[in-house]
Amino acid sequence: MAPAVHKGRWPIALAVLAAVAAAWFGWSWWSAAHDDSLARGRARDAVLAAASAELVTLNTIDYRTGPADVDRWIAATTGQYGKDLTGDRQMQIERAKNTKTVSTASLVQAAVTELDPTAGTARLIAVLNVQVSTGGAATTAKQARLTVDFARADDAWKISAVQAVGS
Repeated sequence: MAPAVHKGRWPIALAVLAAVAAAWFGWSWWSAAHDDSLARGRARDAVLAAASAELVTLNTIDYRTGPADVDRWIAATTGQYGKDLTGDRQMQIERAKNTKTVSTASLVQAAVTELDPTAGTARLIAVLNVQVSTGGAATTAKQARLTVDFARADDAWKISAVQAVGS
């Protein structure tokens, strides 16, 4: 009779063990899904994605497409910085046209240094490679090191300030 008693306990023990494992994995998944660091990570990734596109946009202009390029600058910005660019729109277009400026940029690296998802603000440092040609001359390369402030506007991260960092 003793062997029959042990055989009946194994399915119960396995069922209890499976229930405990399922509960632990369920709690672990729920805990990870509601972790603040996950939300911060997503916000950081969104800022970096915006930085990649918008910093390149802000450092790209071709005198032949100046009005559209400057409009893209304005669309990539917000706050006072965006207002300043809007006010200087025609001057920027004329400057590019008069000097026959062609500038393209690529992001080398960027890192978020400050982030406040609740306030919708972030600051990052970035390094860009910028290729510039004026007056039809040969292209010169320079590296731009920037501190960039971002603000969330209409569910998107946009540039609210840019400052060059020492060379």
